[in-house]
Amino acid sequence: MKKTIAYTFLTICGVLIIGACSSSEDVSSTSSTSLPDYETTTLSGTVVNTSWTLKTGRVTVPTSSTGSYSVSMINDNLSDACSSTYTGTSSNPKIMFSRDNDSMEVGETELGWGTGKGTITFYDGDTNYISTTGKISIDTHTTTAVTGKMYAEMGSHSKINGTFTLSRCCLSGGSYALCSE
Repeated sequence: MKKTIAYTFLTICGVLIIGACSSSEDVSSTSSTSLPDYETTTLSGTVVNTSWTLKTGRVTVPTSSTGSYSVSMINDNLSDACSSTYTGTSSNPKIMFSRDNDSMEVGETELGWGTGKGTITFYDGDTNYISTTGKISIDTHTTTAVTGKMYAEMGSHSKINGTFTLSRCCLSGGSYALCSE
């Protein structure tokens, strides 16, 4: 009888310990994708199978309230981010995206199709590869610059992650120049 009571006591204690160790916390994700954290280094990675690091980037400001901001980023040092030509080639691909006025405000946007989302284009001088996998965080948007973080990928040939600073360019006398204060 003592053995049965002791065994029952140990069984109850075991069940209580196992129950105390289990979690009832809901760990389900609210996102359909699981994206990595942003890197804290300069935006870099692989773009259309080419090693790539952001060297020059700009965001052109729309000329009307219904226009879009247009972003271009390349891995080449240009003397003037606003007035230089951004061409993409197989050895120097570029990254492009555009956003309406609301989407260039401080905050994060997950890439995808539909309202409030957007895409990133990887361009190798021949083909536009449009990605809907990733996210962009705008950290600051001043008169002269936009800073933020980005993660984006497209298939096995393109994946970038890191921080960026873009020159903010305004149309002035028929050409783009760094926006003034």
